[in-house]
Amino acid sequence: MAFRKRLALLRAGLCVLALAFANCAGGGTTIGSSSSSGAAPPAGATAPSSGASSSPGGSKTPSPGTSSTPGATPSPGPSSAPGATPAPTPVASGGAASIPFPAATDADSFYAQPSPFPNAPAGTILASRSVTYEPDATPMTNAAWQIKFVSRDVNGQPIAAVATVVKPLIAPSGTPDLLVEAFAEDGLGAQCAPSHGVTGSTADSNELLETGVPTSGLAVGWTVVYPDYEGPYSEYAVGRLSAQITLDSIRAAEQFAPLGLNAQTPVGINGYSGGAIAASWAATLQHSYAPNLNIVGIASGGTPADITGIVTNIDTNTVSNAAFFNIIFMASIGINRGYPQFMTPILNAAGVAAATAMENGCVGKDSNGSSGPTGTFFDYTTTSNFEVAPGFVQGSALDSLPQPNEPPVTSEFVYQSQTDELIPIPGVDAMVNAWCAEGAHIAYYRALSGDHVSTELVNEPFVIAYLTATFGGTTPAYPPTTTVCN
Repeated sequence: MAFRKRLALLRAGLCVLALAFANCAGGGTTIGSSSSSGAAPPAGATAPSSGASSSPGGSKTPSPGTSSTPGATPSPGPSSAPGATPAPTPVASGGAASIPFPAATDADSFYAQPSPFPNAPAGTILASRSVTYEPDATPMTNAAWQIKFVSRDVNGQPIAAVATVVKPLIAPSGTPDLLVEAFAEDGLGAQCAPSHGVTGSTADSNELLETGVPTSGLAVGWTVVYPDYEGPYSEYAVGRLSAQITLDSIRAAEQFAPLGLNAQTPVGINGYSGGAIAASWAATLQHSYAPNLNIVGIASGGTPADITGIVTNIDTNTVSNAAFFNIIFMASIGINRGYPQFMTPILNAAGVAAATAMENGCVGKDSNGSSGPTGTFFDYTTTSNFEVAPGFVQGSALDSLPQPNEPPVTSEFVYQSQTDELIPIPGVDAMVNAWCAEGAHIAYYRALSGDHVSTELVNEPFVIAYLTATFGGTTPAYPPTTTVCN
């Protein structure tokens, strides 16, 4: 099974890690409940050394978590300092009725949106239930629950989101640590959500391959939370939404009494590829949306930073196109659920048909399980230069990193292969360079080789070592050639 294969890979990786180290420089309430080599390093970056500080650099005043459309409820979090640059105003969806190409409602009533919606702070627990923890469809004996809690959409409107929380089998030796594991959900259907994947579902194949880090964390006493960060309407690849749900899942987990956590609990976040959207956007929005959380480290790999660059690459890189066009087209429809100006105005009849066919699919597949669309974006849009259509440009800007005046305020380990066929490295370089220039503390590993999938597996031991060090308050040992700024 995939789970056993992952453990074997992890053991092998840890051996590699041991060799590498030698060369490295190195307060809400509960409403209710229910049962390239040679490339220039980032600006200000230095090679890590054993004496390097792992604390974040000076923080900057970010823009608000989101600018609301008229009549929308503002996002929680402190007001921005005078003169801060506001985020662009989204032309975004306002509930299930206005979601373009919507997913079917989850048949499980636990996921239903409350009506009327309670007037409660973000992170407030609305309901909870005990579940069996079954990653990779393998039943485990860990105590686990699903919690439904208040969060916000991209307009600042309240939504109910869900996360799965899992206790370790062994008590932590000291202060409990909390790992937020952002699986690469990469889907438009409700059944693709991590809360289904960690309770026995095999609908989302990505989630079967990403159990290594949380399994290792649970084994050493970390508590784990898996947020359904795409939200109740499965808005795949909408960064701001993903971040807000991820951050609110931490608030909810810290309030959930059976876990024994509190507001001082050290928190680490991990995500790769689709999961890196949640992780790196959470890093971006932490200061403005959830500044009181004690996030001590964030690991983000294969980060989809430049939306336009990724779309252009999928249309022009034949290797990437053959392997991943259906997933990137699916991501564009997911972004369009949050920002309907992104794709709706430019889809032709074939585009509408393709989007409709995959409304409930996972990992690039159509709702019926077939392989999804092929070709290029030009085959599904009304114009050959769709990248300059006003709605596409605006949606891409709203959903790309970095965002103006919103650098991370927590240490972040970013890793990216220079030969990644799916996520072009120039977009990640630009993100890291901008963050470093704004004073963020970033450790950036530009791996010389590796495709998109293998890069996650190869670097998993480094992610575990990074999170272990940040939880322990020690300096992480990074892969060779990693550069550190601030």
